[in-house]
Amino acid sequence: MYKRLGTFVLSTVIVLFLGTMTVSYIVGFKLTHPTPKPVTETPGAIRLPYQNIHFPSRIDKLSLSGWLIPAASRTNRVVIEAHGYRENRILDHPSLPTAKALHDAGFSVILFDFRDEGDSPGKEVSVGEYEVRDLLGAVDYAKSLGYSNIGIIGYSMGASTALEATAEDTDVKATVADSPFADLQTYLDSNMTVWTHLPAFPFNDEIFWEMKHFFQLDPAKADPLKDLASAKPRPILLIAGEADTTIPMQNSEELYRELQRDPDDSLWLVPGAKHVGAYDVEPATYEQRVTQFFTKYLGHRN
Repeated sequence: MYKRLGTFVLSTVIVLFLGTMTVSYIVGFKLTHPTPKPVTETPGAIRLPYQNIHFPSRIDKLSLSGWLIPAASRTNRVVIEAHGYRENRILDHPSLPTAKALHDAGFSVILFDFRDEGDSPGKEVSVGEYEVRDLLGAVDYAKSLGYSNIGIIGYSMGASTALEATAEDTDVKATVADSPFADLQTYLDSNMTVWTHLPAFPFNDEIFWEMKHFFQLDPAKADPLKDLASAKPRPILLIAGEADTTIPMQNSEELYRELQRDPDDSLWLVPGAKHVGAYDVEPATYEQRVTQFFTKYLGHRN
């Protein structure tokens, strides 16, 4: 009897383990392979001139799709926008309004889709590990066009990726990070259930294991907090909503504590704002802060 009971218990444990591993694989696959959202609007909708562009990601040379919004007069200043997870170049609320505000202030602007998002090809979304190659490819493209004063503004995943790109490439002169995570592994350890709607045990560890071994993704490699600590200081403006439950403002506060060695860095906390929601709460102030920041650190109109 005890032998049969032991066999039953062991069989049950095996079935449960295989079941949770299967669920973890399916969820992990969906997290890293979201269905791309189509780009359904252009800058022409808000009367901005634009050109369709394609440029290669740095290192793996994946051809990415985007737009160049050229300044009205010749300039060496350009700001690159970096969108969030499961979004594309137009879907973050501040995206097109910020592009217009920057264009009106005399900047050129580049908007593009990260790999496997919008109109760009790709096999998976890594939430920063590989997206930094895409953003650095945009920096390379901007330089190839003759822009020497390059800034980046990123939203959510794009914000953290912008910080990673800033840490890696000194050609990035100034960066705005709206709602970034401080480091992906720590963030997911605490917030994976927000994205999966599954209990932390046993699914978190299983999903992390399968991401690493089946999808070759390592969340620990997306760590702006660590990488900025050893980077040459550049001006950084952090923006966070006090009502953000997706990536809580404590992430931005932690980044700011690390960055405080540079007096040109600043943190703007917006009461009542949700995730990437500062623009929705204070649109005029948002546009003003962003354009003034880049004007100060990338130079005035030529």
